[in-house]
Amino acid sequence: MNELQVKTIELVPAQVDFNFDELSQVLDEQLAKYEGLEFFDEDAAACKKTITELNKGKKALNDYRLKTKKELSKEITDFEAKCKNLSNKFDDVIKPLKEQHDQFEEDRKEEKREKIVPIVEKLIEAEGLNEKFSAQLSDIPNEYLNKSKTIKSITTELTEKAKHLGISQDKEEADKEIVKGHVELINAKNDTDLLDITYMALLDHDISVGEIKNQIEKDAAIKIKNATQVPLSSAPGHVEDDDIYTETYQVEGTEYDLEMLEEYMSSNSLTWKVVEG
Repeated sequence: MNELQVKTIELVPAQVDFNFDELSQVLDEQLAKYEGLEFFDEDAAACKKTITELNKGKKALNDYRLKTKKELSKEITDFEAKCKNLSNKFDDVIKPLKEQHDQFEEDRKEEKREKIVPIVEKLIEAEGLNEKFSAQLSDIPNEYLNKSKTIKSITTELTEKAKHLGISQDKEEADKEIVKGHVELINAKNDTDLLDITYMALLDHDISVGEIKNQIEKDAAIKIKNATQVPLSSAPGHVEDDDIYTETYQVEGTEYDLEMLEEYMSSNSLTWKVVEG
């Protein structure tokens, strides 16, 4: 369409002439008698009357201001309504066009995503990534769907990322084998029954293999110490009791502490459950 030109046919700035100078002079003269006026306790009624009179005059002025402003604003309101009417004519045409354009863009992004997915799947297979690490590669960033991002550059970046993920996965699996082997070694050496899965889970919390191995040895030592203690049932003065009791405890500790507590209760044939809330 040709360039739209909006022309002003007539513009009359809002103008109101009223007896400002006259009123200003009269007010200065009349209000002067109230300045510095002092009242005493017995003049409370007169003081209130004076305030009422002054507020009445102030209200009359404010009412005049609001009424006049409303009359002046009528032309502005009508002008804005006409401009809004013209603007709506644009919107009625622009909105469906924009919807089409947005759909074109969504379709374009989906087509590009469909080109990237096979690249990701091929890299996952090539690096032999498991579910944990393949999920990190399958999460396609929105920036990859931009027009400016070429498939060639995306492939290069994904290839590099897949290699790093493969290295991280190999290290994690090697660390798990080390932890598992150390648990087996400590169990065989001390005749304990520590669970390797408990310690392998610690790798997900950025705890080093060395720290985990130390913890395995500490836990084994605790088990050995507990095993050498005199059982409560054979302690002097102990009365055998086959009744089952239920106690409720609130325990605070690290995730590892709680896992070890659960392992202890299970290994000692205690019936337990996590109470939510």
